[in-house]
Amino acid sequence: MGFDDANIVVDVIMTSEKTLKTVDASGYHSIQMLWRYLEVSRYYSNMDGLLRAQFAYPNVNFRNVVAPSAEMPSSWYPLNLNQANVDEIWDLGVTDGTAAAKNETNTADLNQFFTLKKKNDVRMGNASYNTFLAMKQNGDFEEYNMFEDEKMQAEFLQ
Repeated sequence: MGFDDANIVVDVIMTSEKTLKTVDASGYHSIQMLWRYLEVSRYYSNMDGLLRAQFAYPNVNFRNVVAPSAEMPSSWYPLNLNQANVDEIWDLGVTDGTAAAKNETNTADLNQFFTLKKKNDVRMGNASYNTFLAMKQNGDFEEYNMFEDEKMQAEFLQ
């Protein structure tokens, strides 16, 4: 529509959680491994997509990220949810959207969390997003600008 990138604000809606949960897969069988692979793949695909968009449009304000704060009901079969499942998903969306409107999911913090996880930063361990935020507030992490991160530039500015 002709707007300058600097005048564009984007709120992102993710279909995966902000934190990839740690699991003990030692007892998983084939189907469980497939589900875990799909969960991990979807998480990294979604986060990489967000980072690629931000690198492609560095002057756009990616203001908030709305992501499920809990696991959503699912089914082995597509679109095979009952009314209670749909209501649970709806309520989770309202809760997470309300939190995002209060600016509780800052895009810059989520980017820093993801890049530290992706780089296997030893300070992260099994930290969840909320644990990371508390650690950052305590001064365990410096301010972060992904556009100044050479590793991220090399990966996303190809």
